[in-house]
Amino acid sequence: MMFSKKLTNAGVLASALTLSAQASAVDFEAGDSTVSLYGYAKLDVLYDIGDIRAGTNGLGEFVKFNNIALDGPTTSGHTDLHANESRLGVKTRTPTDQGDLVINIEGDFFFGGFRMRQAYGSWNGVTAGQTWTNFHTFAGTTPTLDFTGPIGRDATLRQAQLRYSWKNFHVALEDPNGAVSGASFDGGYSAVVGGSSIAGTDVDRKDSLPDLTMRYESRLDTAKYSAAAVVREVALDDGTVDDSVIGWGAYLAGSVNVTPGTTLRGQITGGDGIGAYMKLNPAPAAYRAGNDLETVFSWGGTLGISQDVGPGTINLAYSYVEADWDDALEDGLVLSNGAGGTAFDSERTLVHLNYMWRPTPKLTYGIEVSQASRSAVDNREGDVTRIQGSAIYKF
Repeated sequence: MMFSKKLTNAGVLASALTLSAQASAVDFEAGDSTVSLYGYAKLDVLYDIGDIRAGTNGLGEFVKFNNIALDGPTTSGHTDLHANESRLGVKTRTPTDQGDLVINIEGDFFFGGFRMRQAYGSWNGVTAGQTWTNFHTFAGTTPTLDFTGPIGRDATLRQAQLRYSWKNFHVALEDPNGAVSGASFDGGYSAVVGGSSIAGTDVDRKDSLPDLTMRYESRLDTAKYSAAAVVREVALDDGTVDDSVIGWGAYLAGSVNVTPGTTLRGQITGGDGIGAYMKLNPAPAAYRAGNDLETVFSWGGTLGISQDVGPGTINLAYSYVEADWDDALEDGLVLSNGAGGTAFDSERTLVHLNYMWRPTPKLTYGIEVSQASRSAVDNREGDVTRIQGSAIYKF
């Protein structure tokens, strides 16, 4: 991906929605460096119907499963228009005797302001800064208009890391308290054991060691494939009680062009303590039961097909995640308080069907229908259908 021009271009070809500098940019020379300004403006028009939890005003700017009601007051028929995915970035490339020095800074407008997506440098196989987690690939990802994209795959967030790349192999030490591993551990809940409340791991978490990720990615004729693994320490320390466990995760992803206009993509992901290294995993990496920390096993996958039709492409994707809460329930944790949106999910499903029309290389219009559904640990269920239109203008 971000280690070499070859891998970056492979990522762009795998997913139209990456919309990176290599796909479209304004280039100019500044001294010995080539500077690329890139980005796009995107409008999303959203309409949600179904089991929507009252007070949430729909699924949100992107699919938020906790906004799907399981019971209680529900509403349906919510409209939202936003341009928060609009993106701006700058990349410089400076030749040296041992390869190009690449610097990339990029942001978008989600979450109330301009946020940093990437800020890293790369030279001679070494990448340092914030960029896509090494436990990530576009090889098995079917393009969607929805910013969420397929679930049950590798994490699609970015975090601080130090990475080394040699040919098609990449290894990295990543921030254990970053956007990915941090969110997957703290969980934001309070467990109840034997009638007594026990603080969630967000209060007692301890980050002693970086997460270790390894990835191999290559291609063969008309196929692309990627395999990766993550090993991490999950620990707590409240000053009196401390415990730690080892979490792990792995994925296998790939795509194949079965005809010049037809592409199949898929990925399977899973692990024990994988947490948010799997996208939209409903379970944190671990939970605290008394003085002990226990990991949670989760798995998921996605399968999709893309078919060129006229000046555009039809994309269909199915994705699924499942968390195994059996041990937690046996340990006496109360994972639901009966409210419509706060129960812990055991299963999540997301289906996307869209048509992306590209009248010119720098312009995309699209229409998409998606359905998100969730099943809680107490077997309550809910689902919401989203209709989305998007206009994307690149430069």
